[in-house]
Amino acid sequence: MIYVVALLMSFLLTVLLVPQIKKLSFRVGAVDKPQKAARKIHTKTVARGGGIAIYIAFFITTVLLLPEHPLQYWGLITAATIVLIVGYIDDIMTLNPWLKLSAQIFAATLAFTAFGIRIEAVTNPFGQSFLFTAANFSMQFAGHIVQINLISFVITILWLVGMTNTINIVDGIDGLSGGISAIAAFVMFFLALGPSVNQPPTALVSIALLGGCIGYLVYNFYPAKIFNGDSGAYFLGMSLGIIAIFSGAKLATAALVLGVPILDAIWSALRRILSGRSPFSADRGHLHYLLLDVGFSQRQAALLIYGICAVFGVIALIASPAQKIIAIVSLVVIIMLLLVLLTLILRQKRHAS
Repeated sequence: MIYVVALLMSFLLTVLLVPQIKKLSFRVGAVDKPQKAARKIHTKTVARGGGIAIYIAFFITTVLLLPEHPLQYWGLITAATIVLIVGYIDDIMTLNPWLKLSAQIFAATLAFTAFGIRIEAVTNPFGQSFLFTAANFSMQFAGHIVQINLISFVITILWLVGMTNTINIVDGIDGLSGGISAIAAFVMFFLALGPSVNQPPTALVSIALLGGCIGYLVYNFYPAKIFNGDSGAYFLGMSLGIIAIFSGAKLATAALVLGVPILDAIWSALRRILSGRSPFSADRGHLHYLLLDVGFSQRQAALLIYGICAVFGVIALIASPAQKIIAIVSLVVIIMLLLVLLTLILRQKRHAS
């Protein structure tokens, strides 16, 4: 029953808050103007920052309904708040990409050092676990000595920063980032309730995030009345990354359900680097843009990607560790083939015209 209450509370609060955030964004200039970039597909100025409504609803719901608020919970809130604020500033005035990246690294480092949010073990498909608990060095933080394992630190920072940017990358068409995040939160909810994890508080946090995402999609699914902006995408990415760590660092599960945006991010970064451009530069080479350019509507493109994420999310819940590795390899092959095929079709269309 508590999960239904959390879902509905977060949903209703988000639905009520989005119109207010929309007014605020227009007032402060956090808007997306189509004339600013050729890749833009909307034709009128749209408010950014819709994810702020999810953040507020998520915070209120979890603060009120969680029986306890351990240190790691406040770590999630703190890290998510930092990236959300930096993202909203960027929604108002464009920030240097390296400044945004530095803020994300700082937020992830704070979560690791001050709040103990860490990936301390990785399990291979054969059930063997590699522990990263032995301290390589220590540092003083807020008057306390923090023991740090270097491998754990690097993996955790890469995971959290990578997730933060992955959700931002897919925030290119109406409903995509919110929908993918909703599917991921849904999968994390069932994972947290499963016998291998059995963490009711993590389940409640996940379903509260799910409710907020669904409430946001009321306004963001095509035709969108408000966009996530960097603020909302950063918040969702950081939150999902931390929730995956809460769930016993079930990174393979998270990698499966979020495999499409992760692979799209890797593909885009490599493509830009190989062409001599910054990996942070924007273009229309993402999967969702390719689908649009070959003739899909925004609804069709979003629903297709939803479907892929949902299918692999279900596989992530029911598959054994070895089967998950097979599924990850299959997902990589499918997405790479799809990207290459769409690129070839688009080139042929342009050549024919």
